[in-house]
Amino acid sequence: MFLKLSAAMTTVAAAGIGLERTLANGNPPEGFAKAGGRSQPIEAKVDRKTGDVTINPDVIMRHSMCMGCYGSCGNRIKIDRKTGQILRVQGNPYNRTSADTLPYEAPLTEAYQAFSQYQDKGLTHRGAICARGNSTIASHYDPMRVLVPLKRAGARGEGKWKPLTWEKAIEETVEGGKLFAEIGEDRVVEGFRQVYDRKTPLDPANPWYGPKSNQLVINGGRGDGRSDFMPRFSGAFGTPNYFRHSTT
Repeated sequence: MFLKLSAAMTTVAAAGIGLERTLANGNPPEGFAKAGGRSQPIEAKVDRKTGDVTINPDVIMRHSMCMGCYGSCGNRIKIDRKTGQILRVQGNPYNRTSADTLPYEAPLTEAYQAFSQYQDKGLTHRGAICARGNSTIASHYDPMRVLVPLKRAGARGEGKWKPLTWEKAIEETVEGGKLFAEIGEDRVVEGFRQVYDRKTPLDPANPWYGPKSNQLVINGGRGDGRSDFMPRFSGAFGTPNYFRHSTT
């Protein structure tokens, strides 16, 4: 029985039934092109004997870092030059969390060789990422991904939102006012300009609350480049209430 099951699994693997085939047969979200099959344009050709690299001009390769989790491993993005669409996400041979790393000064030709059979470099330096890292391509093209500022357009908890321009979002955040008057709320929401007060007590009856600027609380999510900026901003503003994701 074990041998029969093993043979069946081998047949399935050989037939190529997997995630890519599932995506090819399904209906992808808007912006995520329907796959025509399992094949993709190659990024480059590497001569197994000489190591010479012939790059495919229709494909762009970019070395970056994965934001699929807090590991921030290296990744390598394959992009269709004509459409700008991401075709594949791979490991980064220059990143220690992805491979037995290439030196940073190694030319990009060696990065191509790291995914080839030339001098068995593919066995040594080939970068790898986990399933979550591979799935970031789906997150990138997720139709529910938030790409612009959103403002509440209904009662709290109602789940109604409307998009704002970045300029309008900054204006309302800084200036405050009756920001929800259009949905019948008469209350005044203080903006950064009103809260930025390092002299007036937040609550005269409880001076240990500190100045009014302590009203600002920054409860951050992932850093993604903001971790160095936010504590400097909160310090300059005059509030100690900066919480990173891990401090929650």
